[in-house]
Amino acid sequence: MKIVIIGDGKVGFAIAKQLSHEGYDITIIENKPQVLNLTMNLLDVVGIQGNGGNYDVLKEAKVHQADLVIAVTSSDEINIISCLLAKKLGADHTIARIRNPEYVHGMRMLKEDLGLSMQINPELTAAREILRSLSFSNGIKVSSFAKGRMELAEIKIFEESPLCNQTIHHIDSALKSSIQFVAVQRGEEVVIPEGNTTLQKNDKVTLTATAKQLEKFLCEVGIIEHRAIHEAMIIGGGKITFYLAPMLMEMGIDVKVIEIKRERCEDLVERFPKLTVIHGDGTDHELLLSENLEEMDAFIALTDNDEENVIISMFASNHGVPRVLPKVNRMALGFLLEKLGLENTITPKNLTANQIVQYVRAMQNTLGSSVESLTKIVDDQIEVLEFRVRENCRFINKPIKEIQFKKGILLSNILHKGKASIASGSSRVELGDTVIIISQLQGLREINDVLA
Repeated sequence: MKIVIIGDGKVGFAIAKQLSHEGYDITIIENKPQVLNLTMNLLDVVGIQGNGGNYDVLKEAKVHQADLVIAVTSSDEINIISCLLAKKLGADHTIARIRNPEYVHGMRMLKEDLGLSMQINPELTAAREILRSLSFSNGIKVSSFAKGRMELAEIKIFEESPLCNQTIHHIDSALKSSIQFVAVQRGEEVVIPEGNTTLQKNDKVTLTATAKQLEKFLCEVGIIEHRAIHEAMIIGGGKITFYLAPMLMEMGIDVKVIEIKRERCEDLVERFPKLTVIHGDGTDHELLLSENLEEMDAFIALTDNDEENVIISMFASNHGVPRVLPKVNRMALGFLLEKLGLENTITPKNLTANQIVQYVRAMQNTLGSSVESLTKIVDDQIEVLEFRVRENCRFINKPIKEIQFKKGILLSNILHKGKASIASGSSRVELGDTVIIISQLQGLREINDVLA
């Protein structure tokens, strides 16, 4: 499949990295030569220097042969023009990143007229992810998949944890939980656990369940406690805040935004009159304390600087804020976040890249049982895949215990008519079901690839 990516910023690079590793034919169009050269040195891609909204540049990139064109420059207008031209030149599918809140609703109405197969909005996606992540405490890394119906949570096993030195089978029996243990990381080793796997001190364990089941389990084992959010503080008044603030206010949460740029403050106040907006430096610890930081139920750091987000989030956590969520795009900071107990973070570029990869995989497999979604966990060592069961599936109506799966494959959950259940040995999949596969093997593209 030939894919052209227009824009080599954070999002463009993240998309190119994932898709090139999957073996797709990638061409990147980028204005800045130094940025393009760096990407070409790091990834197996073709680079074209130029403006993605330029007809001649698009022709040079051979968009007329492209199965998919993805426009993710920093300009909504260039993204729209690029996709329009690409479609006119003969590209099969186009995806545009449209971030401006003033454009979003209008673009939905004009999507068909513009020939867009999909529009993506990293900031809106990030806002929705933040809203969901606020249910969990700072030391739990969470993500959703299966169109938001299922959750993944990564927790660390401490010596005092009731899960320490217990087998998976014992935990399931004792708590009668609807939780599936899907990965255990012990040092550098990652395994898909079995019933006799014993959890040990310092293990990182990944669980999957519905949001309610996951919250119930984590409460039962004392990892989180129920606490309603009444007040939230957001540092940074950028696009994510424009989407997130009204979502929080609709839930009855008092929201306070601290923003250093006066024009952004005025914009927020004009658009959301009931929002409390403070013009000031959100990295100023004295200001945070004077604005009642210690009374906040949630603290969300959304400045454009990853290091600042980490530092002020650590400050908020040390002052007793129960839910702290920093925006972090640089994955190199992961080790620091773990040491600080701030593993519940938001990474907009990765959320968008995963959306695109899901779309590409669905395109690739339209004739068979396609990959509906894909989530990478445990430092990208494990894939969580959602497959729709279609007629070509070779294990329809067979008990799971009679199916020979490849080593490193676990059929975790079955979604039947929208209802999720943990797969057991006696479970059977039916035509039209959705199955969740946990895989140590990379690049599964079709449901029968899981069979030995």
